[in-house]
Order: sequence, then structure tokens, then C-alpha cells
Amino acid sequence: MSRHESRRSQEERRDEAERRLLDAAAELIGEVGPSKVTLAAIGQRAGYSRGLATHHFGSKPALMRRLVDSVTDRFREVLRPDELPASPLDAALSLVGTYFDVVADLPATHRARLVLWADAVATDSPDARSAMTTADRVFREEITAVLERGRSTGEVPDSVHPDGLATVLIGMLRGVALESMIDDTVDLGACRAEVERLLTARLATDAP
Repeated sequence: MSRHESRRSQEERRDEAERRLLDAAAELIGEVGPSKVTLAAIGQRAGYSRGLATHHFGSKPALMRRLVDSVTDRFREVLRPDELPASPLDAALSLVGTYFDVVADLPATHRARLVLWADAVATDSPDARSAMTTADRVFREEITAVLERGRSTGEVPDSVHPDGLATVLIGMLRGVALESMIDDTVDLGACRAEVERLLTARLATDAP
């Protein structure tokens, strides 16, 4: 094996270890919450030694920051459409539909993101709050930009406050997701329909 191939193989093994460790961390956080998760438990859940997570990330705060970035990237990849929707309303409805599809069958990484967000609200959460805040702002700004472009082209009523509506939309989606995590009687289909009706009424260009 050449030196180049050996170095690439090492990089691949390191990338694989990081992915498995982050997946294990997401699973554990979704099960017991971030405060009870240890680096040793993450290493064991990933199928490695108890000390590998410490060796790989250095500390729990460093791992948590990397995990927030990882789960946020995966979350945004799922929500990003393959093709640009035809209108701001179509874009908003596409986002809602995809979000509810994810919540209906919540993967460990997305469950972990919701738990991390709730933990950042309920506690000082120094390991994750700053990263979660930044990620939320980026998400909100992306939705805001779509609505602002719609206002400039006349596809969104002037009465719509783009940042305000973006914030409310995220709040509705996340609120329903959190409710459904603790109460399996939540009717996700009905919730989705109501959110879609609210958006359609608000974004219709003939709305008052």
C-alpha cells in the first residue's frame, strides 16, 4: 500500500469513527438527554473503546458542538428541496410537508436536535446553546429571504412581516414536533393540514 493510500485509509477510518460516534451520541441524547450522556457511553454505544470519544473529540463540550453542527446539517439536507419551488407559498408548503414527514418517523439525529434545542431553552446548556442559536438564525434567515423575495415580486402581501412569519412558522413546526415526542395521541395529519391552511391564507396575494 502506498503512503498516499495509507493516509487516505486512515482518513476514511477517522471519518467513519466520527460518524459512528456522532450517531451514537444522537441516539443516547434522544434516550436520556444530554446531561446524562458521557463520552465513555458514546464510545461503547458506537462499538469502540470507552476512551475513543475522548481521544477523538477531546472533551464533551467539543463533541456537543460538533454534534449540533452534524444534526443541523442533516436536518437541513432533508428539508432542502431538489428543485426550487415555483412560489413562496409552494416553498413554505414544501417545507411544512417535509418537516411533518420527518416528524412522523423521527430519526435519532433529528430527535437529538429537538432534545438539544429543548435543553438549550431549559438550562444554560453551555455545550450547545450558542451553536443551536446560530443554526436557528440561519434557518430563520433562509425562510425570511424567500418571503422577502416574494414581497418584492408581489407574490407575498405587503402586510406580511417576513422575519416575523418565518419565526412563527418555525415555532409552529417545532412546537408540534415536541408535543408529538411526549404525546403519541397528537394527530400529525390534522396539525399539518392546519399549518398549511394558515400559511395559504396568510400568503395569498389577495389577503387583507
